[in-house]
Amino acid sequence: MKNIKLLFYIGSFVILQFSCTSDSIDFDPQGAISSDVVFTDPAFAETFLNAVYNGVPHGWSRGWYMLDAASDDAENAYTWPASNTIFNPANITTGNSPFNGLWSNAYFQIRRLNGFIQNYDQLEGTDEVKNRLKGEAHFLRGYYYTLLLRTYGGVPIITVPQELTDDLLVSRNSAEETLDFIVSEYDTSAGFFENAETASSTRGSWDAAMAMKGRVLLYEGRYSESAVASKQVLDNTSRDLDSDYQSVFVNNGASEVIFDTQFSDPDKGHWGNLFNTPKSNSSVSGWGGTCPTQNLVDQYEMKDTGLLPAEAGSGYDPNNPYDGRDPRFEASILYEGSVWKGVTWEFRPGGHAGIQTSGDWTRTGYAMKKMIQEDRNHGEQSTQHWIHVRLAEVYLNYAEALIESGTSLDLAVDAINAVRERADMPPIVVGSQSELRTRVRRERRVELAFEEHRFWDIRRWGIAGDSEVLTIYRVDMDANGALIDDGKDVWETRNWDNANFKFPIPQGEIDKNPNLTQNSGY
Repeated sequence: MKNIKLLFYIGSFVILQFSCTSDSIDFDPQGAISSDVVFTDPAFAETFLNAVYNGVPHGWSRGWYMLDAASDDAENAYTWPASNTIFNPANITTGNSPFNGLWSNAYFQIRRLNGFIQNYDQLEGTDEVKNRLKGEAHFLRGYYYTLLLRTYGGVPIITVPQELTDDLLVSRNSAEETLDFIVSEYDTSAGFFENAETASSTRGSWDAAMAMKGRVLLYEGRYSESAVASKQVLDNTSRDLDSDYQSVFVNNGASEVIFDTQFSDPDKGHWGNLFNTPKSNSSVSGWGGTCPTQNLVDQYEMKDTGLLPAEAGSGYDPNNPYDGRDPRFEASILYEGSVWKGVTWEFRPGGHAGIQTSGDWTRTGYAMKKMIQEDRNHGEQSTQHWIHVRLAEVYLNYAEALIESGTSLDLAVDAINAVRERADMPPIVVGSQSELRTRVRRERRVELAFEEHRFWDIRRWGIAGDSEVLTIYRVDMDANGALIDDGKDVWETRNWDNANFKFPIPQGEIDKNPNLTQNSGY
């Protein structure tokens, strides 16, 4: 049995797509690695954890589509990805769910972490190094269980390496039990990080553990506890909101980034640029990809007044519909007349990137600008990072938790205004709980656009089946680029099934383990 476990650990090491750091180790494929070395040498232990970090899912790893295309914020230009064929028509089954791979990947990584945690007291070296590695292990285990809870609800909690002689048919724990375990993992992680060396944002940290604790408690409706966790981050972090919003998403090293996955030439890249650069007849043409909806565009306020375009006195000019908007609009969305990559974009009917209903052309009259590298050839691999957690989200998590708990609404307003101030938007004022709920949800939508929060937000808020979420609008303009009437046209009306608030456990897992109960509706 010891040899079986050793082979498992060695197998974990030889995966080549590690998220490597400068002091990662190249292994001699002819050499043997003893378990004593694996769990005593900090360099080997770090490389072991690198493989676990490499398994953390992110928006660029999905390939052809992003989750925002399965929300009311975007539509995918391709007709065939899961956003258009499975999510939006509510065609999710136990066999085709796009999240089926999450279950096996998460538990594979958890098994790795369980073995590491069981043995990490053998680590040698300074306390600061050992504590960092221990803190990272608990952070990662909490993170993977957070993804499972968000997707499936309560799941089996497995904390020790399972032997072949063990009962492997583990039942599901409740959502509350799963949440309590996750919180304990983040607390344990944070405790280790209090006396640990500092690592980059690509690894776990005290900030990351506490920020994720605040997020998972918010998602599960434990608002007071969530507010406390997020406030601890805001009070103790050395991070600041970056002054240049647009650069945060394309440049490594932004101060506000708490946890991210990074890429570099030539060995580790992705195709986010190619998949999301608009298709056109110009010198710059990609595959279309994520097309922002008019629904989202309408949520960007006017900069001078802080009012929505549709609100009286906002200053909105339908003859110049994109002038004077929230600066995050210009940083996030390509529209008719945008200048980008040296091209003036024409999304009008008949334009060189004109709105169409077939092919890979924009479906909505817009394209995604945020997170796309302007200075890199779209036909080459992309290297911009994927941000899992950043400080602006922590501010908004804190504000929402205070609002939902009905306490300290003035502090909630302060947190929202911290995010708005960075965007050079006018501050909001204290209002009723209902009014502030609307404001914080709008702020999340604009600030976190395309970062794959909206997909989960509309589920946890219970609004994913509302008609205003299911009715998708595109811009309505003539061949000269002028808006027709109110500038909105219905692109599609999507379907919804209440079962889709959570996703099915993969059918293969149910078949293997009769003690697993399936989520309702599948």
